[in-house]
Amino acid sequence: MISALLASGLLDDLGINLKVLVTQVVIFSITFLLLSRVLFGKALDFMKKREEEVRASHEAITRDRAEVARLTKEYEAHIGKVEKEAYEKTQEILKGALAAAGASVARAQADAKSEIERAVAQIAREKEQGLAQLRTEVARLAQSVAEKVMDTKLDADAAGAAVRKFVSEGS
Repeated sequence: MISALLASGLLDDLGINLKVLVTQVVIFSITFLLLSRVLFGKALDFMKKREEEVRASHEAITRDRAEVARLTKEYEAHIGKVEKEAYEKTQEILKGALAAAGASVARAQADAKSEIERAVAQIAREKEQGLAQLRTEVARLAQSVAEKVMDTKLDADAAGAAVRKFVSEGS
């Protein structure tokens, strides 16, 4: 093909020198090969290296996310366990407090019952003492009235016994 172009004189008409053209093609090819090996090779190696770093970072992030998810589940399980233990301890303390309150109420009721019994016994004793004093006073007053009505002094023992018998039969 080049020989046909040379024979036709087309290259001369265009002002193209075949030696210069071949030299330029050779220089371009050598330059392209050198650049592709040196410059483009380093750039390509850098891009491959960076791609590997990005892939490794992505895998590390994926592993870290999985680890975070696992730790979150463990933490939630641990929190659930702690909450359950806290609830059980609270219930145990509440049961203990209720039992103590029940025991305190029972003691208070027993104390109140014994106090009421003592008070009833004391009231009964005071009532008997009051009745005895009242009988004695009524007997004394009756003897005094009888002495004034009869205008004489009565024997305290004989009259007192009769008055006491009368008062005790009346009450």
